[in-house]
Amino acid sequence: MQNIHLTLQDPQLEQALLHMAKQQQQNLPEFVLSILSRYVLETVATEDHALPLPILDPLQHLQMPTEKFQLPEKTADFIFADVDDSLSFAQQLRQQAWQRHE
Repeated sequence: MQNIHLTLQDPQLEQALLHMAKQQQQNLPEFVLSILSRYVLETVATEDHALPLPILDPLQHLQMPTEKFQLPEKTADFIFADVDDSLSFAQQLRQQAWQRHE
């Protein structure tokens, strides 16, 4: 175990820490120690659980489309071609979704 001595040179920081320690019903050294230990434990936990995902080069995985894009021959083949007012259509869909989940 090591002893650590801290000197707070910022009076606003000192007052804020004293106020927070008083709210937690701890003295200042206990409170600072709890903050530091919580910070270290959270930092170590996030580093240990980081996903080891490889960074891929997008240029190596790039593929050109094999089929040429063509528009549908008829306008009726477009999805939602009959929708004139997209705002009211979206509102209707949202209301229907809420009604299904109630």
